[in-house]
Amino acid sequence: MFLFLAALIADRSINLMSLSVLIAFITQMALMIYYSRPDHTNYSERALFFTVLIYTLLLGVFDMLVCEYYEGDNYMFSKQDALFYLHESTHAANLGLAEGIKYFAERYEFDDWGALVFDMLVMYVLPSKLFLNAIYTVLGAISAVYIYRIGKPYMPEVHAFLASLAYATSSYMIFFNCSFLKESLFIFLVISTFYHFYNAINNHSQESFVVIGVCIVIMFFFRPAVSAFIGASIFAYYALQMKGHAVSLFLYGIIAVGGVVSMQIMQSNLDRYAVNGDMGATLEYRAVTNYSTGFNYFVSYFGAVCGPFPTLFPKSPDNHSLLEYYGAGLTYRLFLIIPFWASLYYAWKNKVVAFLPLIIFILMEMVSTAFIYASLELRKVLLHIPFMYILSFYGLKYIQQGKLNFMLGMPTYAMAIGILYLWNIIK
Repeated sequence: MFLFLAALIADRSINLMSLSVLIAFITQMALMIYYSRPDHTNYSERALFFTVLIYTLLLGVFDMLVCEYYEGDNYMFSKQDALFYLHESTHAANLGLAEGIKYFAERYEFDDWGALVFDMLVMYVLPSKLFLNAIYTVLGAISAVYIYRIGKPYMPEVHAFLASLAYATSSYMIFFNCSFLKESLFIFLVISTFYHFYNAINNHSQESFVVIGVCIVIMFFFRPAVSAFIGASIFAYYALQMKGHAVSLFLYGIIAVGGVVSMQIMQSNLDRYAVNGDMGATLEYRAVTNYSTGFNYFVSYFGAVCGPFPTLFPKSPDNHSLLEYYGAGLTYRLFLIIPFWASLYYAWKNKVVAFLPLIIFILMEMVSTAFIYASLELRKVLLHIPFMYILSFYGLKYIQQGKLNFMLGMPTYAMAIGILYLWNIIK
């Protein structure tokens, strides 16, 4: 497929970044093939944890060396934000924990406090970027185990294992685990919240509700709308379970209030990124394709449903872009579009009510990112992607059965390759 794209995109060039993308693509494919063999039986959490951990370390070190070659440092092509978090957290740690928190509260909006305080605590223990990367790598491996546990009760063990493995070894997750950005921690909090929700409903763990509450409060200091989305999705599940009960009306009321608040937050975000209310400036800021306004809107909403899309080839031998690091993982994810949307049908058909919170959260994230024209910005859509893997592999279980394997399989490949080609030409 990569050779096919290289032949079609004649005006692009291959460089060391392209080699990194190709290595990520091939090694992840090798892992997926190895663990999907019919005779393979080792689908333990231990195997998953150490596979993800070791793979992240190996590929992460290689990626940082590539970044060092191009940039002279290992901040993974996102230097401005990374240096901001590094310098501010180090400075606050030198002030002391209490004074450091006061320093953040006086200078920054509350939705920056979560990442800054966490980074400050890490820098207080050991002022090293690599130490934070090591923490993120371990959190990534734990997240993989949590995803596996979420999916395992609702699909064959191999599907749950591969869903977790495919997500956790994606090139974009390797990137975030090796950067000084907040996404790895933020994603871990989101995954932990849903894991403990499923632990509560499947194992009747009362302690899990405490963890859910703590995670939602912490996430408020990362992105408030996400806390509202998760709360609404969980309340919707219990409202449906208590249908006909007076409590369900109360829960629906909370959901309605949360929806109104979330819309106000999204509108304020849109106004925040727009320049004097200029929507064209917003679209340009979000790197939406520079065509007619109607086409830009279409790309934004289509990207929310199917994207973000991988950028695979540089425009010149000397050009290197952060977007290329995402290429391999986003290519695999592109092939899961139809299985994901098919999973919604099968979840409804099989009355898998437990998937309702995941589905609501994913759809709310899609709508909100499209609304603020951020659907093509990976950092904004990253939070619901792990759950798309769970549902996609659930859908794959049914697609692989009978005629659906042929009816949906070939269109999936054709559509994915078509989008890959068109997107790289447009970019």
